[in-house]
This record gives sequence, structure tokens and C-alpha cells, in this order.
Amino acid sequence: MTRRRRINLAVIFVITLPCLFLLLSWMERPRKVTLHLGIHEGSSWDVPQGQNNRVLDDIIKRFEKAHPGVDVVYESGIRKSDYSDWLSGRVAAGQQPDVFMIPENDFNLLTSIGSLKSLDALVKQDINTNDFYNVSYQAGQYHDKQFALPFESNPIMMCINKDLLKKSGFEVPDADWSISDFYKIARSATKDTDSDGQLDQFGIVGYNWKNAMAAYSNQMFSEDGSQIHLNTNKTKSAMDLMMKLDALSGTQEVTSQDFDQGKVIFRPMTMAEYRTYKPYPYHIAKYSTFEWTCVPMPSADKDVKATQVDSSLFALSSQTKHTRLAWELLKILTYDEHSQQELVKQSQGISVLKDVMASEDTSDILQEDNFGTDSLRVSTVDHMMTDGFNQPKFKRFNTVYEEADYLLTKSLLEETVDTDLAIIEKKLLQRLR
Repeated sequence: MTRRRRINLAVIFVITLPCLFLLLSWMERPRKVTLHLGIHEGSSWDVPQGQNNRVLDDIIKRFEKAHPGVDVVYESGIRKSDYSDWLSGRVAAGQQPDVFMIPENDFNLLTSIGSLKSLDALVKQDINTNDFYNVSYQAGQYHDKQFALPFESNPIMMCINKDLLKKSGFEVPDADWSISDFYKIARSATKDTDSDGQLDQFGIVGYNWKNAMAAYSNQMFSEDGSQIHLNTNKTKSAMDLMMKLDALSGTQEVTSQDFDQGKVIFRPMTMAEYRTYKPYPYHIAKYSTFEWTCVPMPSADKDVKATQVDSSLFALSSQTKHTRLAWELLKILTYDEHSQQELVKQSQGISVLKDVMASEDTSDILQEDNFGTDSLRVSTVDHMMTDGFNQPKFKRFNTVYEEADYLLTKSLLEETVDTDLAIIEKKLLQRLR
């Protein structure tokens, strides 16, 4: 090789080497990834929420900091009432978000049509399911497979006017109190205290047939939705309880305003309703003037799970192209203690993680409600969640359940429930098929 040729090769090498390094660096650079998140504004529980999506925005910031090159974006301003239609449009167009909150009442449908990614393998690798409350975790299951993780739970509980209860001669019930104790107190407390011919003190407001059915552990539907169990002795006992409770006030209508004014002992509330409670009229008083306490819902037997628990859920799209990153985002939303503790602080429900609910921070938050000393203890919440139950998961559940609500409520108002049960059961069974 001539000297001139060697010089030319050296010059070419010197010129091209940096270009090769630049090319390799460009090829190996972290690729920008955008994860799309589906979420609606405000609370999942139809109660006021002062700081919309603040917890979510903080979670996104922490996630993006831990994953350079990844942006999480979501469309803001979607109302809860519009969210189901919005998501349906995205699914139909093949543009569903990588991670999204399941619209209320849509979990069964979305799972049955294959829109949600199965999480079983991912959960097995990364999650100790015992860290969740079982009732919260199972809310994301469909036919024994995991398709979503819980974000927040909202149990129902019995709120009590402690002052009126004491005045009526009763102590605060134990956590495992019975239906008979409940009815005894409600009956005794309903009275005309000033002898003017009108009742002015009441035992209960807001208790419905769903609460009564739960008290008798009567699940109307089989888990797969193939059977309905309505015309049963348990249902008859639940409806008998409802009729006896309704009869206590006679023709007088008892309202939530009566409870606000300190005239009613018992009122079932969800956790979100309790945490955002403001009596009417709002401009007169910030809170009610009586001392509160809250206990689990009464049941016919101490082994009955009488606390219905609703849970908001996040899932992965079955079409996501970024499964691992989407999974990491799902975990920081639902399985990260910092995120969940902030949720308890800023939102209205409760954390789905046992350790978060057992923390001192959570205990302090629950005592900031100004309803009285120990109005709601962490141990009470833990008892409710441990004894909580979910509604069955099958495709047509919501439609059939809404019809059951209409038919049973109408039958109770007309006082024909004893003769209507067999007819209602037959109608509902036809809807299932």
C-alpha cells in the first residue's frame, strides 16, 4: 500500500469514526415513550372533591422522575357522567389508553369483550396480594382471573347519633351487633316526645332493601349469573324487616334533613358520604351539633358479611404496546404506600392497602372530622373491610340489578312483596337468559 493511500485511509477513518459514534449513540438513545392514562375528573363516589386529580398529578410526577424518557398524559376535564361514553369511543376506535380507570358499572362488560389485559402473570411476579384488603383485591377479578387492581374503596357503615342513642337509653352497639338489636333500638327511639300527635324522633333513615338483603347474607345472583335466588326464606326475612322499619314512622316521611337536625339515631352512609358530610342548610352550621359514632352494618348472624364495599379500579389495555411501563404505572397508583397514603389524605374513600389504613397518619386523618371523640376508628374500618363483600361479576349484572331495585322498591311501597317475590324472580331470570 502506497504512502498516499495510507494517508487517505487515515483521513477517512478520522472523519468517519466520530460519525459512527454519533450514529451508535443515536441508535442507543432512550426512546421517548408516551403512556396514555384514562381518568375522569373528581370523585368516584359522587361527592364533592376540592382538589381534583391532585393525587394523580403527584403520582405522575414521581413516576416520570423514576422513568426518564416516559411521559404520562391524560385528557383533563372529563366528567364522571361522561367518562363511560368517552372510553367506549376510544375502545371502538382502537385508541383506548394504556392504563385507565374502569367506569362505574362497566367492569363486567369491558372484561367480557376482551378490552382488559389479564394481570395474573404480572401480579405473581411483583405483588403480595395479602397487602390488599381481600374485598378490594377481589373487586378486580372476573371468572377467577385478575383484570384490574383497586385504587380506592368505599364501604358502607352505620352512622349513629350518640347523643340521641344515649338519651333513648342505649349503649353504642358492638361491631358484631345483630338485626334484632338494631330493630329494637329503632322501634324504641321512634316516638312523639312532645305529645302533639306527631312523631318528632326517629330510629332510622336511609335503610333500604339492599342493606336488609346484605344483613341476611342473601346474594340474589350466583357468581356466574346463571341463577337467581330471590323467592327464598332469607329474602322474605329481609323484606319483613323492611316493612317493620317502614311501619315505625307510619305516614310520616323521614328524611336525611331529620338526621342533620339530630332527630334520627341511625343512618347508613358510605365512607365518602361520611367524610364529606355537611348538614342542611350549609350556611348555618359547618357540622351537626350532636356527637357521632360509626359501626359496621348490623347482620342476622355474626358470621355474615353485611358490609357492601365498592372499589374504584385501574386496568391495563389489552392493546397496550408498553406492557411493562404500563404495569409500573398501575403499581404506583394502587400498590405504592406513599400514593395510597396521599389518597387517604386528599380523597374521600379509604386505601385498599392494609398497612396504610393501620398507619398513625390515617388514624389522625379520621379524627379530624369534628364529629366527636373516636367517631370513626381505624379498627372499625378494618373490621368493615375484613367483613366486606362484592357484588357478583357477570356481563348483565348491572341491567338486571337495576330492574330488581325498581321492582322490589315498588313492591315494598305497595305492600305486596309477599306475593310478588315469585313473579319478580321469574322476570329477572328471563333477563338473565
